[in-house]
Amino acid sequence: MGDSAPSADVAAPKSRWWRWGWPLALLAMAVAVPLLVWFGWSAISGSSDGTDVSAQVDPSAPGYEAFVEPTPTLLLIHANGDRLHGVTLLALTDEGVEGAILIMASETSTSGGLLSDRWAQSGSTGVADSVAELLGVHPGETQVVDDGGWAALVSAVEPVAFISPVPLVGPDGENLFETGVLLGAAEVGPYLAGRSPGESPLVGLSRHVSFWGAWLRQVAESTEPDVIPGETDRGLGRFVPSLVAGQFLIGTVGGRVTDSGEVVVNPDHNTHLVNEVIPFPISAASGNLPRVRLLNGVGDLDLTTTAARALSRAGAQITRIGNAAEFGWETTRIAYHDTGFASHAEILRDAIGTGSVFAEELADSSVDITVTFGADFSHLMAGDG
Repeated sequence: MGDSAPSADVAAPKSRWWRWGWPLALLAMAVAVPLLVWFGWSAISGSSDGTDVSAQVDPSAPGYEAFVEPTPTLLLIHANGDRLHGVTLLALTDEGVEGAILIMASETSTSGGLLSDRWAQSGSTGVADSVAELLGVHPGETQVVDDGGWAALVSAVEPVAFISPVPLVGPDGENLFETGVLLGAAEVGPYLAGRSPGESPLVGLSRHVSFWGAWLRQVAESTEPDVIPGETDRGLGRFVPSLVAGQFLIGTVGGRVTDSGEVVVNPDHNTHLVNEVIPFPISAASGNLPRVRLLNGVGDLDLTTTAARALSRAGAQITRIGNAAEFGWETTRIAYHDTGFASHAEILRDAIGTGSVFAEELADSSVDITVTFGADFSHLMAGDG
């Protein structure tokens, strides 16, 4: 089915010397450099200052308010001709500080067919629209690479060395790549496109996770001035250096695999995952999610970060962020400016764990709900109440 079979272009490694000593060395490397690295969320005021909408220009001062720039996202599509091999969504949660790589199988099911079908039918536009449907966010950029493109991207740091949880097996049962992997630049594309016979697409993605972790680590350690070829203000030339400059999460967009080999995503799980790493999305459900203005009523800017993450998990589309006209608020207030968003306001109240919900008229029609958090939220986060 589609890409379920391994690519015929996958070549066995030229040398077998590493079968014994090399995996042992890589095992030590894998222990020392975990693939999933996740530390704290950095201050929003330093990364998403947006466009000023107030007279105040100091982000720490009362009355400061700014539009929020969408979290930068890049949809990377790996394909050769009409064959789609994989889709990866990169997000710069806090540029240069924190980010994520979310990998999807080409066998992922959408309302318009598999992602591989959408590629064959409509190219990158069809894949991007389907990813937006599945994850609820529109990618800000799209980049397509074939096997030759992968070779160019990796050439500065080849070979890429890592341990994979599973080998890549050929059609006759031979190991094309064992668990100790040493990939030359030209082998990267075929390796990522490969599928072992009868292998679950989600098992195949584990090789992708291993590759991405190793490649990004080697990029971070490289002293080459053009380690990622191409433009530096967009595409992988922007995203990869930003990711390796901070902490990043590597994960997969999973679900259940049907008997026919299709991946049916788990909406609840993936919505939570996406909201964690893309706090300010370009929403794919415009008009359905409340546009939220988040104001800090106590002056502790770190709490803005905490509140934004909690609201994002609950489905808020945060479009403006800043500080109340005066600090010293005791009670958190969640004001909805349209009765159609009253239920959403209750959901947001539950998400941050405190506050009162009420209706409030607002002349500004670009905001549906205003959340102003007070000392009660501060005490809750500190474990005082």
